[in-house]
Amino acid sequence: MTYASRPTEEILKLIDEHLVNHFAFPAAELVSEHPPRWFCKNKKLVYNLSCPQGANSFHGTLQYTRWKEFTLPEKIHVGQHNDLIVECSDDCFQYGPPETENTDESQCLEHPALCSLRESLSLVPFSSPTLTTVTDAQGVKLATPILIRGVERRAQVKTDRNEEEGRPWGLYGNQFAIAKPEAVTKATTVFDQRLDARGQPYYSNILAMEAPKYGIGYYTTHTIRRILATAYTGFLAAKFESMVELGLLSRNHDPKADSATTIPNDSDTKPLPIIEIHTGNWGCGAYGGNIAIMSLLQITAAQLAGVNKLVYYAMGKTNEQQFNEGLNVYKKLVLENGNSGEDELDLYKFIQKVEKKKFKWGFSNGT
Repeated sequence: MTYASRPTEEILKLIDEHLVNHFAFPAAELVSEHPPRWFCKNKKLVYNLSCPQGANSFHGTLQYTRWKEFTLPEKIHVGQHNDLIVECSDDCFQYGPPETENTDESQCLEHPALCSLRESLSLVPFSSPTLTTVTDAQGVKLATPILIRGVERRAQVKTDRNEEEGRPWGLYGNQFAIAKPEAVTKATTVFDQRLDARGQPYYSNILAMEAPKYGIGYYTTHTIRRILATAYTGFLAAKFESMVELGLLSRNHDPKADSATTIPNDSDTKPLPIIEIHTGNWGCGAYGGNIAIMSLLQITAAQLAGVNKLVYYAMGKTNEQQFNEGLNVYKKLVLENGNSGEDELDLYKFIQKVEKKKFKWGFSNGT
């Protein structure tokens, strides 16, 4: 089922059943009470460059939500395939002891309030608000994606190879730790004066979800379904949070409230959200995933969740070729089914067809 663009009682019930945690954190207060703890001199360097006034450098309020896994639909509505726009781009931009610079680390470095958020959430009693997966009583691992709205991006750190600027091997992964401070400084663009069209500091909305890792051989039906369920949950949650952002839904963080999410009286006057997800080679670096199948399944999950546009950052021509392989399989299995006159495609049969394509696990890139 693709849920309606406007809120309904059905959507409210779904949100109430799946919204596990929700908090709001004024950014300056959050960083003041839980300052980032840097274990790497180069990360501390970037932080000092981008946040010269410490906690007083931060603006806005972080909106945090964590979601229980949604049940996958039984059918793919192929008649709706034209609603999803898929765009591939080659241009893109874990906080803790590792002195590396992978995707998680980059996001925390450029959005340092995320570091303070983690420190704060780690103190929440009787909960696991930083975990993006849980294991149920039967030993099955389930997705619990985390969404963060309104986190300020303080800087951009270039990780590409540039010998003239002192990073001949780039700054990604282990190269960041051994880079000279001068090279890190040249690679850093501070957004302290950067304002958006409304004259507000630049903010990001971030979706954190766990990819499968370290597989061997071919992707199985079970793994394919787990990937789809995880991405579908994250994308659908992003759609619901967009409704909150635009005022179609209202969020109350008071634990004594009857419901955390309600439909305001003026909801019908608000503009409909246009859901645009920016993603990339999810789980295809350190985890050894296959770009072709991971792009294929993210595209499929986006369609299932009713996303309007998926922007995919392939990062390199070789990766782009693998992305196109996944996109072509999607077109063959989903779009051609729609062209044959059928409006729906059984999701289980789709997963079986994907398995028969024999997508093979890769190897960790060591980052």
